[in-house]
Amino acid sequence: MRGKADRTSRIVLTVLGAILLLAGIAGILATTGGYAAGFARRTLLANPGAAWIGDHSGWFWPVATAVVIVLALLSLRWLARVISPEPRTRDISIDGSARTTLGATALRDALTTEIQGYRGVDTALVRVYGDAQAPRLGVRVTLTDDAHVATVRDRVEREALAHARAALDEPDMPVTLDLAVSTHGGPRVE
Repeated sequence: MRGKADRTSRIVLTVLGAILLLAGIAGILATTGGYAAGFARRTLLANPGAAWIGDHSGWFWPVATAVVIVLALLSLRWLARVISPEPRTRDISIDGSARTTLGATALRDALTTEIQGYRGVDTALVRVYGDAQAPRLGVRVTLTDDAHVATVRDRVEREALAHARAALDEPDMPVTLDLAVSTHGGPRVE
């Protein structure tokens, strides 16, 4: 479901960006005389479109207001969908049915314990979300300030995430891995 929302967001933002780019190019062409010789010197309201709106203002402005309100509500709905967190998964289906399941809490705790045992890891936070048949993982690892980032990342990917994928029989399970360095100082090994 989140993939569809991401794809829709990209399409909407691309179309909106293209419209704004074209409007900007049209504005530049209008002010530099790109349309006609006298076009750049005309006032904004001295055009057929403004005259038409003035002639039909009895119904035009209420319709324009309604369209803007609908667009604003759709925009708010889209924004809420983009920024709202995806629901957490409680039980993960191993064989595609409800017969064999693994508790998301057990998977989360096992991964957290394994990752926190790695050298250079200060804390780990694992989140299991998505559908029970197609779970996804969000893993945030905070490293000590003396950790070798590439080594820890490789170990998390090769070991902990490989163990989770094997346990769920999902070799292509999507995982978001965020690495950060701890802001509080600890003992340094020189």
